[in-house]
Amino acid sequence: MIDFADDAQDLIAGYRRFRASRYREARDVFYRLRDGQEPATMIIACADSRADPAMIFDAAPGELFTVRNVAAMVPPAQIPPDERQHGTSAAIEFAVRGLDVEHV
Repeated sequence: MIDFADDAQDLIAGYRRFRASRYREARDVFYRLRDGQEPATMIIACADSRADPAMIFDAAPGELFTVRNVAAMVPPAQIPPDERQHGTSAAIEFAVRGLDVEHV
């Protein structure tokens, strides 16, 4: 049986460890990022919890604009007018037009 209370407590403890150590070490980075982000690269990755793109590429906060979804799917560029936009399409548009991301 899954104990959700224990899972939540583990997440809370992890947050406290982050605030006590990693956040303090990178405080200047986080202060700089509060005013905006300027990542040069967008990564489209699978939502698989075993593979964290930032960890795999050893990227610091703010270096990657990451979109994660099931199977890292990207819809076709030409979408028929009767179909709805996919969330990944909106993220790509925001990354390229809004953040001036250079590499997808």
